[in-house]
Amino acid sequence: MPTTKELIQAKQEVESALHPHRRIPKEDDYFDLQKYIGTRLEVWGVKMPVARKLSKQGYSFSHLESDEQYLFWKYIWLSSENFDVMTQALFFCDRYIKYAEPDFFFQEMQEWLQRVDNWAHSDQMTHYFAALHERMPSAVYPVLKQWNNSANAWERRQSVLSLLDYARFRKKYPPFTKITALVKPLLADKDVFVQKGIGWCLRETGHIYPKETYAFLEKYHAHLSSIAFSSASEKLTATKKEKLKTMRKRARTL
Repeated sequence: MPTTKELIQAKQEVESALHPHRRIPKEDDYFDLQKYIGTRLEVWGVKMPVARKLSKQGYSFSHLESDEQYLFWKYIWLSSENFDVMTQALFFCDRYIKYAEPDFFFQEMQEWLQRVDNWAHSDQMTHYFAALHERMPSAVYPVLKQWNNSANAWERRQSVLSLLDYARFRKKYPPFTKITALVKPLLADKDVFVQKGIGWCLRETGHIYPKETYAFLEKYHAHLSSIAFSSASEKLTATKKEKLKTMRKRARTL
């Protein structure tokens, strides 16, 4: 078990490794990364190839067994106020999920989710929850149902995205009815990222249940937000998309 001093030193080491690669905005090309990501965290904007290279190279504690390394990364994730530093912890989890005991990892990631305040970290965690849901749906789906009614918008978003993530990554799929059971309660959700999650979920559902998904879009055409509809209809044929657009336009005039 690492000492508090060792944990603090590990976080400082990660910060020191990333700091030289932070993006220094110039007046003529300034891009507000913090606003784009939608986070209250400090954002250094380290380029992704550089960030991944640093993660691959490792740190002074990277020689430890995976379960021991996890303790350092958990501390870093829960205590850091820097987006790029926290992302390094997720890079570790990208590897750790392959070795960790699934029930333990699922319980831990539920705690980690409480620190998510942006779509980038949320989407990275979706990969974990979707993989866990595929592996042990009887344990994960009840939690997704709880999240579906959560006051935390990032939990509501995960409740639908964790069903599939990207369908091409899945070997087993949840029943269509279990997907729509979590989508329908969120159709009127006011949060933009929840709405984007609904659209993403329905688009991916359409890859594996095309007829059922299109029938769902027809039935709920008037209830889908423009944000959700845009993503949900992305892969439809032009004819089907135009039909739904016409139905939506007619519904708005009633």
